[in-house]
Amino acid sequence: MTKRDFFRIIIKLFALYSLILTVFYWIPSNYIYTIYGFELLPIIGLLIMTLLAFLFYILIIKYTDTIIDFIKIDKGFDDEILVLGNLTVSQIFIIGIIVLGGYLFITHLVDFMQYTFLAFKDQVSRKDSGFLINEQFGSTEDYFNWSYSAINTVLGYLLISNNGRLAKWLDKKSTT
Repeated sequence: MTKRDFFRIIIKLFALYSLILTVFYWIPSNYIYTIYGFELLPIIGLLIMTLLAFLFYILIIKYTDTIIDFIKIDKGFDDEILVLGNLTVSQIFIIGIIVLGGYLFITHLVDFMQYTFLAFKDQVSRKDSGFLINEQFGSTEDYFNWSYSAINTVLGYLLISNNGRLAKWLDKKSTT
């Protein structure tokens, strides 16, 4: 596999992942807000933004080589060939565990910090400001999502910090 092929795969996977996020996360979450008041301008705005997002992702998928040429991402390497054959099963497991743990940690750390802030703010603030906080940041008493984000953050950290042990365990399981 050449470096260009590798970057072509990465860019197309990014575009596909972003397209999936748009369909299954962005559209449903914004659809609720636009339909609530049933005003024509927000609905048209949502449709235009959705079409622009689809167009952008399809253009990324279709013109990947042009993007690689423009950014010059495949230049500056010592050799043209990317050799993945030197990786052992354990190293592949370690890479996968780090990617999974990093994804869990990064995506849920922000939510955990937000819910921690809201719980702290609820304890130290006057009770009159609760409506403003709930409108801007979410419910101050959302303990389910707070614990869910805390568990995923800790799980992500544990996966990253114990990747060697987990890789050995998975490698042992795969050879038996």
